[in-house]
Amino acid sequence: MAKILYFTTALSNEDYKEYLSFWNVAPNLSNQNFHNKFIRSLALSHPVEVISVRPINKFYKVRSLNDCQRTENNITWNYIKVRRCRVDRLLNNSKRIMDAVENKVDKDSIIFVDALNRSLLKAALKVKKQHKCQVIGICTDNPYNISYVDKGYGDTILKLTSELDGYVVLTRKLLELYNKTKKPFLVMDGLTENVDYQSDIQIEGEYLFFGGSLMKKYGVYNLIEAYKKLDNKDIRLVICGHHEEPDFKSYIKDIPGIVYLGALSYQDVVAVEKKSICAINPRPIDPQIDEYSIPSKTLEYLANGVLTICVNNSQLRSRYFDAIIWSKSGSVDDLYEAIKKSIELSKKEKEKLISNGIKYANQHTSLDSINKRVNELFL
Repeated sequence: MAKILYFTTALSNEDYKEYLSFWNVAPNLSNQNFHNKFIRSLALSHPVEVISVRPINKFYKVRSLNDCQRTENNITWNYIKVRRCRVDRLLNNSKRIMDAVENKVDKDSIIFVDALNRSLLKAALKVKKQHKCQVIGICTDNPYNISYVDKGYGDTILKLTSELDGYVVLTRKLLELYNKTKKPFLVMDGLTENVDYQSDIQIEGEYLFFGGSLMKKYGVYNLIEAYKKLDNKDIRLVICGHHEEPDFKSYIKDIPGIVYLGALSYQDVVAVEKKSICAINPRPIDPQIDEYSIPSKTLEYLANGVLTICVNNSQLRSRYFDAIIWSKSGSVDDLYEAIKKSIELSKKEKEKLISNGIKYANQHTSLDSINKRVNELFL
């Protein structure tokens, strides 16, 4: 049986709840959610040693995190020591990773690595050179689309990833970008699961739900304006997420019916969204973004058995066309029409959409289905 090591910045879901509480500015949950699910998917058939470098910066209230280890079923979470000091991270993280993998890796090992993280990539390739093992890159976006980094970062990522032995990608366009020499690859839409979590957060009455990035470019402001047009104010709009714009709280302050929960753990997000009457992904169409990524929140909504609204996306529509209420665009008017339609649908129509969403998610993105495909291709 192959030894699997997984280089990431993600944590176990339980550890992430505590980690999240120390942030002044909420981090993006999508990276945590994706890699946590992929790790648990691999662990369905293999023991997985996770080497986790928890990211901290000036917005984190604690200056350092000590190394520690947690065991969760078939997964061992190895958290290396990290300090907020950038110089320490640059000088010592690689050595700490090498120390953490000592006695855990040999030539039969397979390393999966977050290919958008330069430090993790360098460390994985260093282990590959030393132990002659395989390294598979997990490529979830175009490196030039990453916020707050310069072009040089993208250049470095593509140079490093050319040395990998295989690729896991979310779109065919990403495959073209990374896999220039036709190495083994897996293209998948994402990872989903239908789980029930308990939460202390209770929202009374009927509500629409949005959870995700609160940046204007991802459509939350248009969603709010569309909600304001609704005649039925007994239906509320519950919002949670990260990357909150400076004016966001003041923008929603006097709008009746909006419930803002801030950043939540994955468990709380799922618990709240599953009780909504409809979950909405207002991300507008952007060819530059859509060619290289899949709206993961939409897949999460479908898998969790929630009636779902999504802005028209050609990749999603080809596979999930009869499981989603489609908004023609991310405009205020189109989102409003989609919301109104979701409320007016008959019970039978809603049940059909929800049933299709669960069925397609199980076929294409469930932890079990991805585990089987990874085993066939790489293990």
